[in-house]
Amino acid sequence: MLGVPELRSLLLREVLCDDLPTPLPVTKKPATEQHLRLAYRDYYGVMLNAALKSSMAQPTLQMYSRHGGPSLTTPDFTSSTSHELSPAGNNRVVGLILPHLQWKTEMRVGDANERIQYLHGLARLQHLLRENNCRYGFIITEIELVCARYGGNDTIYDAEREQTQTKFSSSHITSSHHIPIFGFFEVTDSIPLRYNNTNPYGRLTMTAGLALWYLHMQAQDQALPGHEHWKIQVGAPAALTRQKHLPRDPWTPKINEREKRWARLYRGFGLPDEDLDHKREVKKNRRTVKGQLRS
Repeated sequence: MLGVPELRSLLLREVLCDDLPTPLPVTKKPATEQHLRLAYRDYYGVMLNAALKSSMAQPTLQMYSRHGGPSLTTPDFTSSTSHELSPAGNNRVVGLILPHLQWKTEMRVGDANERIQYLHGLARLQHLLRENNCRYGFIITEIELVCARYGGNDTIYDAEREQTQTKFSSSHITSSHHIPIFGFFEVTDSIPLRYNNTNPYGRLTMTAGLALWYLHMQAQDQALPGHEHWKIQVGAPAALTRQKHLPRDPWTPKINEREKRWARLYRGFGLPDEDLDHKREVKKNRRTVKGQLRS
């Protein structure tokens, strides 16, 4: 962050305390996910939106909290500018709240069942990023924050596929925005929520609030140096952009036939190279492409 001159000047700028809101403290023992969502909205949401308002020119990017009960298909937090705010999925950043007992970064190095749980959390975030055609997202639990950048770039894809199958191509996509690599995630180290920078003479640490601010600064109209633009293009199911993928990482558990059958029933395909299932993928899909609702 400090290597980007624009961000460094923002971080080191003096701000009057009277101009800053006072967020409500986060409850240490939330009774439900809804209580945790409201607590994070009133704490991290208030701090983040105040920081974005003082950091960005108009239109200002803001984070919003979802209303209503639990939902597997809707993000808990979405971020967009005021003129982009709509139910059509025009969001630049999406966030998920997951209970610590269900998802944590330690599961990545656990047994097969724990690694599957870890991947389920990332898969849910990937689904939301694809539905919103955006690259940046995060998962937050009661104890940690993890930020993710989805999709990679074609340099990575071309290098990996040079000696294997034919490169992905689709005549269904004409947008100049990047087509993401399916399943490709760049995930940050875990950021404990207990971290803070209240000591002005201590070593600067990455806090959850600072990480969320940095993530949103990457989702501006102009991408930061060394970062990818927030916009991706997934297209309608017939474009089969999911077939643009790399080989599975060695640490991921093998997929058994039961999981493949469940995936085909739930989403229409088990592995990304499979053909289009018109009955499940096309009829159920309501993805927005170039401002129009496609089915």
